[in-house]
Amino acid sequence: MRLVKLDTPDGTIYINPEHVVAVAKGLRDTKVETVSATFVVKDSPEVVARLLGMEEISLDVTPRAVGWVKSE
Repeated sequence: MRLVKLDTPDGTIYINPEHVVAVAKGLRDTKVETVSATFVVKDSPEVVARLLGMEEISLDVTPRAVGWVKSE
């Protein structure tokens, strides 16, 4: 089993990359969702993804506003 060391505001955690479901950028920190819990880490999403061994990062380009209509 491979574990990745990540720094959190409270200390250090070790995460198994096979259990990671999603990595999302927050306002200041990065949220790492696993099958059992959600953690907040200090590093940027790109750094976390590289440490976890992800090959590709998908970006969500959906407009934030619901019912957003482009004016002509």
